[in-house]
Amino acid sequence: MEKQSVVLRFPKTLLNRVDKYKDEKGFGTRTQTIFHLIQVALDKSGN
Repeated sequence: MEKQSVVLRFPKTLLNRVDKYKDEKGFGTRTQTIFHLIQVALDKSGN
């Protein structure tokens, strides 16, 4: 599997929401949480 590094900037208010979700769901890192949320959104969109 090819890997690639990506650096993204998010508004602080969005990161605060991600951190709250991370703590509620028990994810270890913010990155895990963001990828989980992306996957959930893709599943809901049917892609």
